[in-house]
Amino acid sequence: MTEPQNTTAELVVDAAHAAVRRLAPEELPIFDEVAAGWRRQLSKGGPTWSVPQGGVGFGIDVTLLTELVLQVVAAAVGEVLVLGATAARVGLLRRRRRELPAPPEAGPGLDSTQARRLREACHRHAVALGLDPARAELLADAAVGAMVDPPDA
Repeated sequence: MTEPQNTTAELVVDAAHAAVRRLAPEELPIFDEVAAGWRRQLSKGGPTWSVPQGGVGFGIDVTLLTELVLQVVAAAVGEVLVLGATAARVGLLRRRRRELPAPPEAGPGLDSTQARRLREACHRHAVALGLDPARAELLADAAVGAMVDPPDA
């Protein structure tokens, strides 16, 4: 993985961990294993986006909320932050061509617009993958909260 991919992957995993802690604390003991599998898929060219299925090598055929949360957060981050940063970079290049001063650097965390868009994207992706709307709201709140106010900040 490249450095930006590593940083984005860690952001996704940290936010997903916060959401799993709120939605399915019983899955915390296997979270690291599921996240490691997600990272392996990412390093091979990206995870496949489908409804998660299966256990984590325990012979149990259940859908883990952890898998769904990782997919939801990754899709939302990709939609809001990565695509938004690309659009901002294109705008910055255009400004530089016109020799206008560059905008100030963004501070750590998310601004209010990014947080709102990320929350909406998390909720939308969670519902699309089958999570009920109330749990989708909890997932979105936890994931965005972890990015706005990271635990190690």
